[in-house]
Amino acid sequence: MISSCLLLMLAVSVTAQNGLSVDCSSDAVAVSWRPRLDLSEKLDLSRALLGNCPPTFLGSDETLRFYVSLRDCGFHKQVSVQKVMYSSVLVYDRGPGLSFISQPLRCVYDLPPEPDKMTMFSPEDEALDEAAAAEEEEMTFSMELMNSDFSGPASSLTFKMGSSIPIRAEVDSHRSLLMFLEKCVASTDSDISPVSPVHPIISNSGCLIENSTFLPRRVPAEIRLYLQAFKFALGEKIFLHCDLMARDIPSMMVNGKACHFVKESSRWELLDDPSQSSVCSCCESTCPWRPDMRNGVSARKVLGPLIIVEDTSDRSLDTLVSEEGLSESPVWLLVTLVTSLLLTVTVVLAMSYYMCVWRGGRMGYRPRRDLLTKH
Repeated sequence: MISSCLLLMLAVSVTAQNGLSVDCSSDAVAVSWRPRLDLSEKLDLSRALLGNCPPTFLGSDETLRFYVSLRDCGFHKQVSVQKVMYSSVLVYDRGPGLSFISQPLRCVYDLPPEPDKMTMFSPEDEALDEAAAAEEEEMTFSMELMNSDFSGPASSLTFKMGSSIPIRAEVDSHRSLLMFLEKCVASTDSDISPVSPVHPIISNSGCLIENSTFLPRRVPAEIRLYLQAFKFALGEKIFLHCDLMARDIPSMMVNGKACHFVKESSRWELLDDPSQSSVCSCCESTCPWRPDMRNGVSARKVLGPLIIVEDTSDRSLDTLVSEEGLSESPVWLLVTLVTSLLLTVTVVLAMSYYMCVWRGGRMGYRPRRDLLTKH
């Protein structure tokens, strides 16, 4: 983290004429970017990257919004005698056959000319900063695929489409922290690049947008969810790129949220306090962002690879029934033929008896006239 006792911020807000606005803070950057597209092109959130970070959300004014830490997204740091500069590149992939749109981005900070003579910070302040940095270093973030009851790691990394993928994220620290998942995207690449296909999973700083659900917390420093296996890169290796955020428990209702959609009630619900679910009402549009939402300790984790395949069980059942029907069809055909043959023979014999014996005998019978006259 860039300590305020070492740097004086030079660039606060830079606005360019090409639809780019950059706000640099001491350790993060807020970017609004509207790439120049043709009238026939529609802005697609999944096609944009800042370094290797996807957009935080799409603004109502059709601008791409990024709120990221300078420690993330592959920012390049350059230090000179008097300045520190963090630089990266915004990239928008317009699709096959069309050229990329790119825009360089940088945040520049002034170093104090005589750091050893600074008196605006006391030794106690520096000691507090060092203690906070030590605490941050002691935190350990982890994220893993679990078995169905979260009692251990997943035994298989292959999931059928529509099944539940159990995921757990946690932070190990001696502080009382609450874990959140700010953003997650799926990609076929372990290191996202401008040409990597991505599929959003969590957006709007905590909205689980897939047909999935968060599970009740067992401990504050852990968050669990069942992610429904979705149709994306079927049969290929998939990596989940997630931004984890650990916040102090007293501030969680102000700065953090974990929202999922509940089918039974047809509404978005806040995991930690359903009575405050109104904070999730923005999940289907654009959630407002505030600078204090960066308060906390963040980390980016890559989970995977995992593989999603089509569910062929129903198809296999139909195939099995069809094959069984085909295998048994000669038997049924033989039974049908024999039955028909027996019926035909019976009808023929009955008709023969009627024509030749019963009716024929009656037609050949003639009573003797003399017997009749005698009586």
